[in-house]
Amino acid sequence: MMQPKNQPSPSSQTEESEPKASAPENPSSDASQASSFFTRADWRTALFTGLFVFMGYLLSMAPDVTLEDSGELSVGSFYAGVPHPPGYPVWTLYSWLFTQLPISNIAFRVALSSAFAGAAACALLALMVSRGTRLMMDGMASVKGLDPGLKGWISRVSAWVAGMLMGFNGFMWSQAVIVEVYTLSVLSLMGVLACLMHWVYVQERKRYLYLAFFLFGICFNNHQTLIVAAMGIQVAIAAVNLRLGRDLFLGNSLVYILGLMAKWYGMLTAFDENIPLFVIYNAVGISSLAAFAWAWSRTQEIMTEWKVVLWLGLAWLVGASFYFYMPLASSTNPPMNWGYPRTWDGFVHAFSRGQYERANPTSSVLRFIQQMALYFKGLSSEFSAVMAFVGLLPLIVWKKIARREKAWLIGLGGIFFCLAVILMILLNPPPDRQSQDLNRVFFTSSHVVVALFAGYGVALLAGLLSAQYQRYRMVAICAGSVALAFALFGKLALERVHPLDQFTAWYGIALTLAFLIVFGRSRDRAPTYAILAVLSLAPFYSVLSHWWENEQRGHLFGYWFGHDMFTPPFEVYPEMDEGAILFGGTDPGRFNPTYMIFCESFLPSSKKPRDPDFDRRDVYLITQNALADGTYLDYIRAHYFRSAQQDPPFFQEMLRSTSEKELNLTTNSLARATRPLDQAMMRMGAYVEDKRRAKGVYPRKEIYTPSLADSDQAYMEYMADAAVRRANNQLRPGEIVTETPDGRIAVQGQAAVMAINGLLTKVIFDKNPDHSFYIEESMPLEWMYPHLSPFGIILKINREAVTGFSEEDLRKDRLFWSQYMERLIGNWIDDETSIEEIMSFVTDTYQSGDLTAFKGDAKFVRDDWAQKAFSKLRSAIAGVYAWRLSPQCPEHLRPQSVEEENRLLREADYAFKQAVALCPYSPEAVYRYSNLLATTQRVDDAILITQKCFEFDYENEGVRQLLEQLHMLKQGQTKLTEIQDAIQSLEQQFAGNRTNLDVAYKLMSNYVLTTRTNDAIAIMDELLADPNAPAETILTVASAYNDLNELERLENALVRLVEVLPENPEAWFDLAATQAIMGKHQLALQTLGRTMELSRARREKNPKAADLARKARADVRLNALKAMPDFQRILNPQN
Repeated sequence: MMQPKNQPSPSSQTEESEPKASAPENPSSDASQASSFFTRADWRTALFTGLFVFMGYLLSMAPDVTLEDSGELSVGSFYAGVPHPPGYPVWTLYSWLFTQLPISNIAFRVALSSAFAGAAACALLALMVSRGTRLMMDGMASVKGLDPGLKGWISRVSAWVAGMLMGFNGFMWSQAVIVEVYTLSVLSLMGVLACLMHWVYVQERKRYLYLAFFLFGICFNNHQTLIVAAMGIQVAIAAVNLRLGRDLFLGNSLVYILGLMAKWYGMLTAFDENIPLFVIYNAVGISSLAAFAWAWSRTQEIMTEWKVVLWLGLAWLVGASFYFYMPLASSTNPPMNWGYPRTWDGFVHAFSRGQYERANPTSSVLRFIQQMALYFKGLSSEFSAVMAFVGLLPLIVWKKIARREKAWLIGLGGIFFCLAVILMILLNPPPDRQSQDLNRVFFTSSHVVVALFAGYGVALLAGLLSAQYQRYRMVAICAGSVALAFALFGKLALERVHPLDQFTAWYGIALTLAFLIVFGRSRDRAPTYAILAVLSLAPFYSVLSHWWENEQRGHLFGYWFGHDMFTPPFEVYPEMDEGAILFGGTDPGRFNPTYMIFCESFLPSSKKPRDPDFDRRDVYLITQNALADGTYLDYIRAHYFRSAQQDPPFFQEMLRSTSEKELNLTTNSLARATRPLDQAMMRMGAYVEDKRRAKGVYPRKEIYTPSLADSDQAYMEYMADAAVRRANNQLRPGEIVTETPDGRIAVQGQAAVMAINGLLTKVIFDKNPDHSFYIEESMPLEWMYPHLSPFGIILKINREAVTGFSEEDLRKDRLFWSQYMERLIGNWIDDETSIEEIMSFVTDTYQSGDLTAFKGDAKFVRDDWAQKAFSKLRSAIAGVYAWRLSPQCPEHLRPQSVEEENRLLREADYAFKQAVALCPYSPEAVYRYSNLLATTQRVDDAILITQKCFEFDYENEGVRQLLEQLHMLKQGQTKLTEIQDAIQSLEQQFAGNRTNLDVAYKLMSNYVLTTRTNDAIAIMDELLADPNAPAETILTVASAYNDLNELERLENALVRLVEVLPENPEAWFDLAATQAIMGKHQLALQTLGRTMELSRARREKNPKAADLARKARADVRLNALKAMPDFQRILNPQN
């Protein structure tokens, strides 16, 4: 290895605070004598650890499809297709091999691949710790003289502890027993680190460095967040080979400068509206420049390692090139074909994660501190505070460690910084519970480094105590005493009463006591093997503390979620109609039926014992939330309307410029040269697709799916509607509608996307009248509500609007869910169950873990995802009932009698009670139910359920605000009583003088505040009916009509106003705008013509008067008229 001038070799410098010992073991010398850097003992330790972890995973593995992404990923694996962005091509190919095993169901086979990858990753970690700890001890004078056999046992125990801590870390365990991609991501990262470690110690073998970069390219396939580790890897390289690190930093610097140039010339637009991301880009770039400058100053050379850098870049590109499997897989039109990457635009969309929100890095220092505090809190929970402290030992005894190991630890520290701190800044996760649950898996890779440090810490603890027992005995006793104090405090503060929690607390106390007893009984001689025995038991604390949330053995909630949509249990509802179209909403609502249709339906009966006859390949599955995405429309069109889907050639489109595509007149010669590749790919894809269709993967009958024109029409329709509602201050919650400087309307936000999705689902519904429709609701779509009725765990979309729910409809829904609750938390909720009783159940069951009186399935209490999923199903049905009691429901669909209204209110209340009991921290259930309770004067109950939700999710700003609003509402109930008293007084005054405008207006306002809208309108109508009503009265009434969106009455009021004020152009203008909103375009144009005549006449007398022509051009209420020639002629009569 080449060293900087005047710098000692890393292997020649030992600890600085100890007397110099003989030179430490030189792995490079070993390499010349042995064929492997890792010894047989290392491999045996790794194999033992990996097998133990694998057995633990097998014993706790989910038996079938689970919730989250399990169904979608299983289908992607089974058909070797394209899962959600960025596509995970290497994972897809890897897990596909496991789907060929002739065992159990597809989800179990793919989950087996997760378990295998997770266990293999832990084995590699143990391998590295086993070898690394021995090298570390050999490089320390204070422990170098230990017996080789004892050092061997120390390294084995350290490796075992590190591997077990990682294996049964909550982040890792949760992903290893279900269908997920993250364990393979960790395995590929472990491969990078193992190869990098090999090269660090044996630098003559550059092939391991090349292999590390190839595997890092694979990492980029497995999860794009791992790319942030690149700088950390380069730091590790520079720490042991400054010349190579210098040239790598130079490469970074060149890329950074090229990026700045591309931004300057408008070729790179990602930073244009994302300043925090640009700041991070500059920080990384400037750091690379600074690192290069420093390394250059130390070596006084440049580009001496350019060939190695070039080969490293090439190795990474080869690994990353597996992404080009995606268009190949997509060309076969697999059931899971996310982003539709068979086209170049779809490939870019999938690769760049275009459907997700763009990166929005943390820009607030306080927010970042909060995020890192939550990260380290989670880290302490996953590894335990004691093992986290043990992981700090390498830093505490830093001066005793040899320079070679320091360099390696610095590299690991750099990788941790990238995977924890930089990734945290980039992801910028919100602090609420749902966001934390979704984002925590992204940080699993950073825990690899923590586990490595924990392993090194265990070795240093055992090694230093063995070598210098008298020196460190009291330190160890003090540290153990502190650990015991924490363990006792944790036991006393433990609120959960479940036996497992109690046993885990006692186990922690017993471990620390055992540690202290060992030192108490041995005063003179180091009890090394006893210490190692205690340390080897430490990982089982992690197993016990994480079992509750991560064990999935026997969990069938995901299977029920998917299966029961098609075949409702208990014989209350029939099976889903043949050839039905199912709209999926939530993730499990889309993914689990996808699994049932495309995997379960194609298994032999022997592999699906829960329902051997299940086969619903006749059902068309469409995602309600993705229709606004053009690539998704391509995706479902290729499945169900194949004759209408035409695909451009992938490679030719890849090599055509943007302008060339826009003109579409020519194809450049380079692109034409790839035509054989396109033809070959399309022939292969067509061959596989034909075989799949022959097997019935897709229904033979085509259905109409929206075209590009339908999508554009939906967008324009929504824009026009949003503009009108914006003008009338009627925007929906979460809807962002703004006006650009040039007068155009711009929309953004989830509410806008869902509105467009709703219009496109209506197109599908209208164009396919001979199919039944069902939906698993994600976000409410307004047009559907009149058509919805309960159908087991989901909803049926009836062809005609449902005028009302019969007694039989409500009886069937209640009967079904009463029996379904037996599967989950028990059937103990009825109409008489109070909110206090439900909250008491929540406290005992979910918070305290007291299951002594629990009547349901204990596995449900441990399954957060099942709680959220089934609560969402029940709250969606409750929401259908609640909608018919709300002002949004048309009058003819609302209950027609008090008895019917009470019956519907009772069913809504009953369903919401069940939803909240299933998941007390579900925002959907809590928001919806609290709204119903508040509107029925049960504010105290609404506060109870919201307060309980806040206890589970105290970082959720939305829940906190809801709780504050409810407390304010409670305070306002006193004011409501005052308003009702005021109404009585005002009614008496108005009866005595019905022309008193001030009294009338106050009475109308109070009627509206108490939701007596009809009484308020009656007064307005009466005032307007007075033939002698003055302009002031008419204006007041018109304003009130506008506030209530009573457009017909508003038009009548404005007609009266222009009769009273015939020369007032503003009155005519408002009348024209109202008529335009109502769709009376010709009448609106006539009124607008009169407006302009009066306006021009007024401006001739007073040039400073308002220019209503300019106002008309900007007024969104007139948008429907602006494209008409008459509109332009009226505004510009001289033309």
